[in-house]
Amino acid sequence: MRDEIFFRQNTFHFPNVFNNKKKITLNQLPTNLVKGTTVFLDKNNLNKFAKLNLTQNLAKKTHYFYEISISQNINFKIEKKYDFNQILKAKYNSQHNHTSNISQNISQNYLIYEDFQNKDIDIEVYDIDENKFVNLMEKLGAKGVGRSFFVYKFGNFDISLPRTESKISSGHKGFSVALTNDEQTASKRRDFTINSIMRNIFTGEILDFYGGISDLSARILRVVNAEKFGEDSLRVLRGVGFVARFGLRVDYETLKIMRKIDLSDLSTDRISGELIKLFGARYQDMGLRLIFQLEIFEFLFGVKIEKKDKNRLIKKLKNGIKFIKDDAYFLYLIANLTSIDKESLLKHLGLSAKYKKIISEPFFSTPSVKNLCEVSLKMPLKNWLGLDNQKLISFAKKTGLFDNKFYLKIDAKELISRGFHGDQIKKELQKIAQNEIDNFAKIANLKSIFL
Repeated sequence: MRDEIFFRQNTFHFPNVFNNKKKITLNQLPTNLVKGTTVFLDKNNLNKFAKLNLTQNLAKKTHYFYEISISQNINFKIEKKYDFNQILKAKYNSQHNHTSNISQNISQNYLIYEDFQNKDIDIEVYDIDENKFVNLMEKLGAKGVGRSFFVYKFGNFDISLPRTESKISSGHKGFSVALTNDEQTASKRRDFTINSIMRNIFTGEILDFYGGISDLSARILRVVNAEKFGEDSLRVLRGVGFVARFGLRVDYETLKIMRKIDLSDLSTDRISGELIKLFGARYQDMGLRLIFQLEIFEFLFGVKIEKKDKNRLIKKLKNGIKFIKDDAYFLYLIANLTSIDKESLLKHLGLSAKYKKIISEPFFSTPSVKNLCEVSLKMPLKNWLGLDNQKLISFAKKTGLFDNKFYLKIDAKELISRGFHGDQIKKELQKIAQNEIDNFAKIANLKSIFL
């Protein structure tokens, strides 16, 4: 009963889909719900909906279930609808419409109820020979991105033929490919069990040969096949990303497998591509902890770190990401809590200019009022990566420095009119700023606005 949801549909939006109080499972959850729909949920699933802020106040408890009402029209998008319909249309018209499976990355979104607008969905097409498949992709307008692997891109979908892969040479392209029409065999090449789940896009049937749904429910990251997993070393970093994005716990045997894999064959671009996903993840501290467990921190970031500094970094990151929603924050902490040269860090990772702010933005272990004022001379404190705890935020809002820069009563134009020139202007501005900051700190102290 724990994984059952009940709907009572009172509008015309879903005719003949839901009968009054029809019982459905999580796997049959519709892609949209209309405002006013009554939903009966157990406590576990009530919490999932509550996190999304999609429901009105709790109406009443009925036996083991809670009755709530959806407060707005919502759409649990797992694809761009137009693209998806185009794929279905092409498949039906091809006379090869027996089976097509969405072969996960969709699993994390369809079953976990997070990040509904998935950008990375794989579709495997069954019961069709390779020549007809290629013709079908051309008619659809899909672009071949891995033709030797029979992979095509259409919108936010990767469409391919089911296959097995065997490592024959170094590099991420060093695989021999053999086609198969068996779902269990095809899903065996997947990295983790949560990514081996498939859903038939015509019937809705869920295919789970390797226990992905139970692992997903328990939030466990587990490899599908130990031998195949090690054939692509990038899968180690993908695992770090999954842990950081979804708050997963790595199975002990999986952890041992990941530790044994050499990452030295990975290019800078492939590494940075996975790290960027980590920088924007919800559970970055869990991803960082896994990096330490795998002993790959120095390899990734080019600097050694002591055990005491590891714990400090994890703690700081875990708290800070509650307040800082900037992909540069992860590197900001590494750059300032380790001995690494900041420019060397960015060069080592080959990252874009958007991360250069970690070089220029100041860092203070325990910032003072004067420190915050000095930062606010350059930017409103809400834009500073170091405003990473509630105490600092409260101070910034009380003093007006959260949304505004520190205001100097005299600017460069005024000094020029007074006869200052060249370096004199800069020195005088610094002197004026320091005096005004000192006075500001005294006033804040008198008003009991403390850090």
